Amino acid sequence: MQTQQTIDMIPANAQDILQATRQYSSAQKGAIIVAVLGADFARPIVEAIEDKYLHNFVTAMGTIDLVPREVLLATIADFITDMKKRAGSLHGGEKQARELAQDLLSSERAERIFGAPPQTPQASGNENQGIWQRLQGLPVQRLADYLNEQRPELVSIVLAQLGSLKAGEILVELSDALAGGAARHMSSGAEVNAEVISAVSELVKIELLETTDVDTSAQAVGFMTDVMGVLPKKRRETLMDIIAKDSPETADNIRRGLLTFEDLPARLPKSAAPIIFRDMDTKDLLAALKAGVEAAPETTDFLYANISQRMAEQYKEQVDDLPALSEKQADTAIITLMSFITTKERAGTIAYINVVEND
Repeated sequence: MQTQQTIDMIPANAQDILQATRQYSSAQKGAIIVAVLGADFARPIVEAIEDKYLHNFVTAMGTIDLVPREVLLATIADFITDMKKRAGSLHGGEKQARELAQDLLSSERAERIFGAPPQTPQASGNENQGIWQRLQGLPVQRLADYLNEQRPELVSIVLAQLGSLKAGEILVELSDALAGGAARHMSSGAEVNAEVISAVSELVKIELLETTDVDTSAQAVGFMTDVMGVLPKKRRETLMDIIAKDSPETADNIRRGLLTFEDLPARLPKSAAPIIFRDMDTKDLLAALKAGVEAAPETTDFLYANISQRMAEQYKEQVDDLPALSEKQADTAIITLMSFITTKERAGTIAYINVVEND
């Protein structure tokens, strides 16, 4: 169900967007920033959170629903503004927010997450037209259910783009108050700014066309599973204890999806070992093998056992020659290996083995 925060989302100007960001708590804003960074980049932040604040962070992660793109950008901009201790409010709307986001992320990563910069009016209009055409094909009741949670101004904009027949069918399904308010706006003759129409089409695409059957709870669990997989063991166990105390079911779901260094012999096919030795940076791999001797010797034995004996002996000799690693160095080395494996799995180069639990 949409909240007032989502309803007040039409980004007619920067002030409206900023007002939407203020409806998030500090913990929720922090969770948004961590989620945007992704598991690998979020790890140092999660590691630095004091144990007494971890519960608030985990709770906030579970309360974050769909965050519209403009609000997401503004939230990041607001975060960076505070970080840099800049005075004053955010000026310039999405353009300024995007520029500030690129202070935190690379230009390539920012564009990949938030989409390409705004297109020319003609290209944008073509894209918007495609969105309205997709709405034409949706069942009337589904559209009505979505619009019944919106403001009359937004409803009038959507209906005006759908044509008289579809608009009439939807109006019948709306509440009397909302239908009347939307009809008043449509009959007023006021011209709607093209940028507002574009923003509404983007909002509808994100909230309605791209969120069918999306389980936000599952998304939150999935993200926390990814983060947990790249955390040091002690930190991971502390965080899991906190989650288990607050929500045993969530903790169980995370554990089922969690892949740790200790799990690799059971979760990696034998064919993965040669890929790791071939493609991973040698220095990083040697450090991970060194750390693994103490952390989980079964895992290092598994990796060595699935490459040629000659290569394994060469690596073992190099590992033996390495100086002892500090606890922090060992954690970092294993995290680097796990991040590498995760990247390969997402690229389809490595496939995990599904483990069936016996009740």
